[in-house]
Amino acid sequence: MIFSPARICPALPALLALALLTPFFARAAEASAAPAALSQVKAGPWGRIEYQFIYLTTPEAVLDEFPTPNPQPRWCFPDSTATAVRGLLGNTGVDDALRDRLFADPRARCDAEGVFTLFPTVADIESLKPAVRTALYRELAKSALNAFHNEPTCVPDGDVDAWLRGTGLPDHIVTLIRELAWKDGDATLFSDYRALISHAGSDGEARRWIKLLTRTRSVVAYLKVDNTDDLAAVRRYWSANYHRKDSLPMLNATAETPGGGRLDLSHLLPPLPRRLAYAYTTPELDRTGQAPNCHWTSLNFFNYTPQNIYLDLKLAASHVLEDYERVASAPAFGDVLFFLDEKGNAFHSVVYLADDLVFSKNGGNTVMPWIITRLGDLKQLYLHGKASSNIVTFRRRWPEEVN
Repeated sequence: MIFSPARICPALPALLALALLTPFFARAAEASAAPAALSQVKAGPWGRIEYQFIYLTTPEAVLDEFPTPNPQPRWCFPDSTATAVRGLLGNTGVDDALRDRLFADPRARCDAEGVFTLFPTVADIESLKPAVRTALYRELAKSALNAFHNEPTCVPDGDVDAWLRGTGLPDHIVTLIRELAWKDGDATLFSDYRALISHAGSDGEARRWIKLLTRTRSVVAYLKVDNTDDLAAVRRYWSANYHRKDSLPMLNATAETPGGGRLDLSHLLPPLPRRLAYAYTTPELDRTGQAPNCHWTSLNFFNYTPQNIYLDLKLAASHVLEDYERVASAPAFGDVLFFLDEKGNAFHSVVYLADDLVFSKNGGNTVMPWIITRLGDLKQLYLHGKASSNIVTFRRRWPEEVN
């Protein structure tokens, strides 16, 4: 098992596309509030919401499951030959001198499975010009053999300094991360973990740096309510049209407080996601040998007890076909947003909360927590390099209207 902080979830099979053709818990003790002021979401039936960013860092117990990556960089090119790889490197802008050095290395070879592997030095990695790095890494990202390129870390808002502020990383390492980051559309990505840890003075220091780079930006949001709000509309919205009333006692109690009050949005979630929010996977949730992923999270959102059958992609897709319907209207609380590729496969899913806020588990990797985050952030993470992808909304079919 290799460490990769952005483990992408397997795609639900194209069975989901048929619906388009017919109309625990170890809570992160190291979450630190960002210095930014509270932001306001747009007005809507959800009421008045404000939020701030926090950064969650993977607990040591989770990171201990992963070995420290080998500091030797390598580039893998499946189903290729020396001639084809040399040509590809030239097309991405790699200069002749570097190509000659790479192919002169006796380790450069094509294995029995047709994978041609090159072993650049750390100096080679650091010498790449930004445009060359981007072009080359886009090619490397096409294969899961290049795990850190295929599943790169996405830097929130492209701001390395804000992402790493307060971590205590040495200034020269922050500078190096900034220089090694690469762009893909609007996304700023980081893949060079191997080159980075080669600068560490010890295994302990390397692991500390890796831990700090697992920082995941999340949102802590608050619903503000008082007797001036349309409380009937707010209650209806957060109970999914009264089909799930678990949060109403807290909502009512907050609204009845003299002068109103402020309620953490996580308290408005159903019981299961309420427990999962801001937490990491624990052995209790990993008994099947497969950690919960985005689809498991989305399809269990309203369940009191999680159903592990949703870890099976075919069964998950079948559940969507039977119990959900695609809607063209604006999403509402509890709707599932599927990120689809050009074939109709769902490679990520989230649960809509309000405005731009969603509930997400970014892949099945245990280093990724359950978070409330902005949909715009996930578009940067999942849609970079996928011009033909789109997002569709599916709504649960409830038995009947409830009052």
